[in-house]
Amino acid sequence: MVSRAVQGERKLWRPAALIVVVFALASILIAETPVRRQQISALIRHNQLPAAEQQLWDVLTAHPDDVWALDLMGQVRVRQKRNAEAEALFHRVLEIDPSSLEAQRNLGALYQSEGKTAQAVVALETVAKVEPHDRDANLSLGALYEQTGKFQESVASIERIPASSRPADVLPLLADDYFQLGQANKVPPLISQVLRLPAAKQGTALDFVAVLLHNGYVQDASKLMGAIRPAKPGASYIHVLARVREAEGRRAEAVQLLADALRMQPKSFDILFDSARFAAEENRWKDSVELLKRADTIKPDDPAVLMKLAVEYAQIGELERARVVSKRLYDLQPETPDAQYIYGRILQETQRFQEIVDPLARKMVAQRPNDPHALFLLGMVDYDEGNEAEARQEFARSLRFDSKNNDTRYYLAMLDERDGKFEEARKGLEEVVKSDPNHAGAQQELGVIRLRQGDVTGARTALEIALKLRPDVPQTHYQLGVVYARLGMTDEAKKQTKIYEQLHQALNDKLKREIYPQSANTKSAPQ
Repeated sequence: MVSRAVQGERKLWRPAALIVVVFALASILIAETPVRRQQISALIRHNQLPAAEQQLWDVLTAHPDDVWALDLMGQVRVRQKRNAEAEALFHRVLEIDPSSLEAQRNLGALYQSEGKTAQAVVALETVAKVEPHDRDANLSLGALYEQTGKFQESVASIERIPASSRPADVLPLLADDYFQLGQANKVPPLISQVLRLPAAKQGTALDFVAVLLHNGYVQDASKLMGAIRPAKPGASYIHVLARVREAEGRRAEAVQLLADALRMQPKSFDILFDSARFAAEENRWKDSVELLKRADTIKPDDPAVLMKLAVEYAQIGELERARVVSKRLYDLQPETPDAQYIYGRILQETQRFQEIVDPLARKMVAQRPNDPHALFLLGMVDYDEGNEAEARQEFARSLRFDSKNNDTRYYLAMLDERDGKFEEARKGLEEVVKSDPNHAGAQQELGVIRLRQGDVTGARTALEIALKLRPDVPQTHYQLGVVYARLGMTDEAKKQTKIYEQLHQALNDKLKREIYPQSANTKSAPQ
């Protein structure tokens, strides 16, 4: 028989053994967690998202508040572009563990990718407060501060990173900060660092050249381009060289370089965008539109592209396409004055102001009574509705807040003309064309007023410029025909009259088609 003492020992042994087993299992689980986390992190880095997500669900099903799993699930959602879910997951981590710097970093990166600068700064400043020399947080803060005009804070963020740990990418950023702070004397040492960059970092060197150009240091930019020129220049190098040559006033060379860059890299957004700008500056509107359309397919919903595309569609008379593009821009940035202005102007041009532009303009002025764009748009609405006194008041106020807006001056001159104040109208239009010789409307109307006042030669000059800018406007051909007739240029007068009649007939035919659309059983519109 087993003695009582032995039995007692057994009773003591059982709970002790159980405790040992529990601790052993816990140790295994604790040791397993970092390993599993590393494995799932590797899956995410290699973009094996379904496998990573499945493993994370296994963890979170058993432990819903496991912060590392929630954080990694947030990273998965970011890669899946499910940003709202990612944001919620990172916030959940911070609810459970407010000290989690990893969640703050991830939130900051997410906000930065979405253009939510203020929120990104708050998240990353939290990281930098706890870890002042955190490399990634300070790099991101440097870029965000620079974007928002906090140049001193941007420099301070970069300088918190040890010089040996700073990536080459900060050199253009620092240079721009120094220029904005009036500390151009600190830029030459950065140029020396750029010159020491390896060939693999030529993109950074080209970004640095762009900063020099932007700040007016054209000669330094040109010298740097010569120093970093590779044996076989690529499209990016040639593109930046085109910008340098343009800044040097060597436009023909710049145009050729840009064309070469586009042939080498026909799907480069930046090269397409610059090529479109060059085409527009040469009044090659259709070429510019085609280039912008290509840029739009590569980078959809870029506000700068949409704005230019809307304006240039209107420039070539494609008003419906201009309306569609301006609507995309407005939907993307409904609170941006330029987006509101472009959308409203094109709605007005397409005769939709009663339905949409009128309330839009009045809402804009109510919200921002001193905004020149909103005031101009409301002035346009009242101008078209015949409310001349209100239009004049709104245009005048708009001009007080934006004295360089030639469209505002143009419509004030048009109001003077309506009131029979032809001398005031002429002076106003001459101011517009002096500031902007390519203002087709002002040139055309100036020609009409000069003709009315007996200045036939002056009328011819203005109308010929207007015709070159907008050859599709019938009335310009008509007025120019009258001018040529007055000057005894009979053949030229007949030619302009004929073109006027052709364009006028084409407009009438288009109107008929719009009023009497063809049905399935109709070959042509009624005559």
